[in-house]
Amino acid sequence: MIIRYAITNNKLSLFDSLIIGKPWPLKISVAGIALDDSKKQVVCCDKEDNSLYVLDTQAKKVLSHFSLDGEGYTCLLSPNHKLLYISCWGCDKIVLFDTEKQIITGSIAVGDNPNDLCVTGKGEYLYVANANDNSVSVIDTKQQKVIETLNSALYPGSPSGSTTTVWR
Repeated sequence: MIIRYAITNNKLSLFDSLIIGKPWPLKISVAGIALDDSKKQVVCCDKEDNSLYVLDTQAKKVLSHFSLDGEGYTCLLSPNHKLLYISCWGCDKIVLFDTEKQIITGSIAVGDNPNDLCVTGKGEYLYVANANDNSVSVIDTKQQKVIETLNSALYPGSPSGSTTTVWR
């Protein structure tokens, strides 16, 4: 489930929750969340059942469920909210999800174990941190391809995977 809180008198208080699936032993573990207020939707990727979920925040229910080829790490909406980028940790790619048509439209191969994502203000470039090869993939979002890979190793000869990663 996703639990939502409100801030009341400078304190967190339970607002409501969105149920994604049945409790244990069903393995659902939300790893990344993106909120689209205009559509009243939350999208989230899951690292246990390799899925993307689209939830309605008003009806508090799952609208759709999509299988990924590996563990989802996080997701990020494009500035215009028409495209969702999903870092697929377990399949070394960025999955592209059309939020208007509600379909997976493709993917872009990146480095090993992609995790955190950052998109430029106008959405021209997407930066992807690749945990297991100490790199950042730079994606031209119009061409939907990697145009550069930056070395982010701590020092020359750093072992693969030595850059820090926070598992959400």
